[in-house]
Amino acid sequence: MILRWLLPLGLFGLVSIAALIVVYLFRPQYRRKVVSGTVVWKRVLLHEKKRRLAFDHALLFCLQALVFAAFSLGLAAPHLYSRRALLDDAEYVIVLDASASMRARTVSEGEEDGETRFSRAVAAAKSEISELFSKTAEGTVSLIVAGGTPTYLFSDRKKADKAEIFSMLDGLSCTLGEGDAVSALTLAGSHLEDNPHSKIFFYTDEKFGSLGTAVEVVDVSDKTAERNVAVLGCTVGRRENQYAFELVLGAYGDVSLRRNISMDIRGADNGQGPRDLHLEVPVSFSVEGEGTTASQTLRVTVSATNEEYGGQADWFFDRFDEVEISIPDLNDSIPDDDRYLVYGGIRDRVAAEYWSKTPKVFWQYGFNNLGNNLGEKRTVTFQEVYHDQGMKAESSGYDFYIFEHTIPSEILASGLPRDGVSILVDPDETLAALTGLSVRETVSLDALTACEGYDHPLLRYMTPAKIGLTEYKRLDIRDELFEPVLTIGGDPVMLVKNEPASKIVVLPFSINMSDFYGDQFQIFLYNLLDYFLPLTLQKSDFTVGESAQLSCKGETLEVSKDGKTETFSEFPAGFTFSEAGTYAFTTRFGLEKEDEVRWAYAHAPASESELFKNGSFRLILDNRELTVENGMDILPVFAIAALLLMAVEWCIQYKYIL
Repeated sequence: MILRWLLPLGLFGLVSIAALIVVYLFRPQYRRKVVSGTVVWKRVLLHEKKRRLAFDHALLFCLQALVFAAFSLGLAAPHLYSRRALLDDAEYVIVLDASASMRARTVSEGEEDGETRFSRAVAAAKSEISELFSKTAEGTVSLIVAGGTPTYLFSDRKKADKAEIFSMLDGLSCTLGEGDAVSALTLAGSHLEDNPHSKIFFYTDEKFGSLGTAVEVVDVSDKTAERNVAVLGCTVGRRENQYAFELVLGAYGDVSLRRNISMDIRGADNGQGPRDLHLEVPVSFSVEGEGTTASQTLRVTVSATNEEYGGQADWFFDRFDEVEISIPDLNDSIPDDDRYLVYGGIRDRVAAEYWSKTPKVFWQYGFNNLGNNLGEKRTVTFQEVYHDQGMKAESSGYDFYIFEHTIPSEILASGLPRDGVSILVDPDETLAALTGLSVRETVSLDALTACEGYDHPLLRYMTPAKIGLTEYKRLDIRDELFEPVLTIGGDPVMLVKNEPASKIVVLPFSINMSDFYGDQFQIFLYNLLDYFLPLTLQKSDFTVGESAQLSCKGETLEVSKDGKTETFSEFPAGFTFSEAGTYAFTTRFGLEKEDEVRWAYAHAPASESELFKNGSFRLILDNRELTVENGMDILPVFAIAALLLMAVEWCIQYKYIL
């Protein structure tokens, strides 16, 4: 810590001590007189008294002088500052932009491994640090890496640490995601609070205006030797019942070329078995001019039946495993964005089996409607068991098993299915044979009576009061694992049990005796899917650093990449795509069902392929003089000292007053 006087004129108050000295010099003095020796002993005693009085006067003078000094020093506004205030402009804070665009390298004919922007930034930082340490041994340097989450590589290092500093810099690399420059510079700006003379060096590839007197922006891009062509993204949709891929391509810098984009579709299946397809999509880029910072973006829609791209009319397919999009034979600044992978062509299979002696159309209509609305993510099939034609209800191979009124004898013999959800509608006394429930009696209502609902995922987006019944069956519940979802008069009219080997929904009423077949019924079917069979991921395309919420329709979910596996058993679970590449998500059911695998691809953000960008934020960090606000005011210390000294003086003078 260091003491600074912010109002030095206050020190002129010390002149008051000189005035005090003058007062003491000219005060009345004691004079000796010669007297008769008959009073010698009286004179001796008086002399001792005068000696003590002289000592008291000297002590009082010192105390009064200290009081004047304390008040004078207080008038000078004394403040304490941290050690960094000693450094002044010999404190450097370096911010390294570590966003994916800093991977860009210089390119030239015959050269494929040019210097990257990040390596230039590291070299420039080393040079600045060396210059600081050559000027003063008291200088300090801190370095902040502006990645997805800005962090200190080191802080307040001195000349003796130079070798270690350079070793840490040599081990740095930039991310494949976006860098948070705002947070990094804000963190660097915190040094100005302790040392307003700190210098901040910001090494980046974006163009900024002034960020304040404290910040020196160093642009490490090279407009004359950098150019890039990139696959920025691919949107997958369905047109005329087949997949269509919209490619987004970009060119940056001095680019003038015509090239075929290669599309390899693997595992394309139209129901006759998987096959691999290859397409060539010609594109032309024209961004000319040495040192240009211009760009061009193209969008091309491709389907496998496009003959102009090498497709064929019979290359129609309903699913695919993987699509690889690449630009071959490029020598550009960012090789990683010349290739792009697309997943999501394997739609979740949802199969429902319906058994009833008196079938209702509501279930078939509801599941067919689900299939029409979820066609891009799910394939929904509905199978009705015609028992009068000798068909038997299956106990495996389906996701939903709907048994209405009576449970069929073959299911009574084998037990409720374990690999799916059993929906028991308007059940009779056979219910007790397979569940911890039994039917007591039928309750008839005089009019349509609204249901009341619990807070449960099966009722999400639903309004229970819109569901009315005129009749239901009262149940005895002996299995505590059943949760009530809907009730009437305290009686449950929808129950759910969700255990790994026992997933059951019970509706103890006939849909004919309700108004459940409207919009609330359709929402209920959507909720059934999301509750029992949630999609592992809502999409298959992510950027590095992006987070996703994972769901699981089985017991556990394993996420694998490059031999590393992470297992989740509680859902929903959060997951962050920390690296670029393909991730495998494997659902383990733990039953007779086979494991299910889905894939996702993480890539650098499209904005990081853009070579020459203008900074989109404005942050001002200025150097400034020391102020009252950034130090600790110690005036109260001097004031308290003055008061204590005055109290001591008054105590000494008290005996003279008496």
